[in-house]
Amino acid sequence: MKGGIRKQAFLPGLLLWSVLLPACGFAAPFDCKTNRCGIAIDAPYPNLAVGTIDGIATAAQAKVVLYDAHRLGLWHIFPPDSASFIAQIQLVSISIKGKSMTVLIGTDEAQASDFQIGELARFAPHRGFREPPRPNDPYWIGDGCLALLCIPGDSVCRQQYLPGLYRVKDGAELDASGRQVVPGGAIIDPMSMRLKSKSH
Repeated sequence: MKGGIRKQAFLPGLLLWSVLLPACGFAAPFDCKTNRCGIAIDAPYPNLAVGTIDGIATAAQAKVVLYDAHRLGLWHIFPPDSASFIAQIQLVSISIKGKSMTVLIGTDEAQASDFQIGELARFAPHRGFREPPRPNDPYWIGDGCLALLCIPGDSVCRQQYLPGLYRVKDGAELDASGRQVVPGGAIIDPMSMRLKSKSH
């Protein structure tokens, strides 16, 4: 089915952004040698993101990412047990303007959703629409949800969206750090992710 949102999966997940320094260049997804595995800040990530799926991690990659996150002083809300982490979490990489980020989603939801490389997707922190909080679940504390926006090759669909980071409350475009609003930046609808006004 072309155009619009084909399906939506509200997934236990955590958005972790690629290192945003120019020296990092265009590192591969889950690159722990030069790009800190795609991790820039600790969980939970509070913003909206629109980008293209560019990687789905293997269990071996997930184990390395978890180890490096703890080594860097991040992800301490998650137990260090890699076996339980891999059993519950599937890492998915999303490219935004040429830079990869890593999203953590539940393995059961990932299998049900069948996300594919090349699909345009959006990440959002949980906003209380569909799922009740699970405060005792360490993987839920920093999670979010992932939804498909456009299938590969659907240029008409993609014209409705602009890859980037956006503020949840009003859809204002954020800079690469995800902390500052871009002056004169784009505005999206924070529910549909569709572009409302272009940057000027």
